[in-house]
Amino acid sequence: MSQITNAAVAVQVARALEQEITAESWKPGHFIGRRQELATRFGVAPATLGEAIQLLRSRGIVDAKPGPGGGIFVADRSPFTQLSDQLLRLRESAATVTNCLRVLDALDSTVLHDAVEFATDADIADVQRLAGELEAAWGTPAGSTANWALHARIARITPNELLRSLYTNLVDYITVEELDGATAPTTPERLQTHLDFAAAVARRDHGLAESAIQRHRGSSMAAVLP
Repeated sequence: MSQITNAAVAVQVARALEQEITAESWKPGHFIGRRQELATRFGVAPATLGEAIQLLRSRGIVDAKPGPGGGIFVADRSPFTQLSDQLLRLRESAATVTNCLRVLDALDSTVLHDAVEFATDADIADVQRLAGELEAAWGTPAGSTANWALHARIARITPNELLRSLYTNLVDYITVEELDGATAPTTPERLQTHLDFAAAVARRDHGLAESAIQRHRGSSMAAVLP
């Protein structure tokens, strides 16, 4: 393999190793190599190789075992870790706004009902504050950011770690990438729907939550579907 000399050397080495693990379909426990062997193979300094290994270890892709018989091995990755990696790759795969909103709409009901059920007084105060900020920003360029901030804060209430991670990662992706069409028209009715999200949490009202979900689902998908 030719020597890698770009600035982000450790990142490149980590990506190359990850791609090799995937391409070869190596199973958990497969021996990848010893540190010095891998450093020589990639043409990098031991410290750089160490950084690459640390990147992969932090994502649960490899394990490093010291001593005789040690080295770098393929890690036994949990489904949750693999899902987190797939979310991190959203930008590279150029997910569309329609795909993102379909998933978020499918999760909204569980997210909001969990918030109604489990919100603390501090959660309620935050949600009400963000609802007020959304109302003030509605119809302005800041409205989209305020809208997604409210959605994300409600999602952070759920005790379901997988649901919370999936939902907030999708919201972060939409916000960072500023996807076209990610916010439906700023009608008074749609504003009221979002204010009802906050009110349902504050009142612990599952009935209002369900009503708001149904109104929200129809308007958000109508904005992006032909």
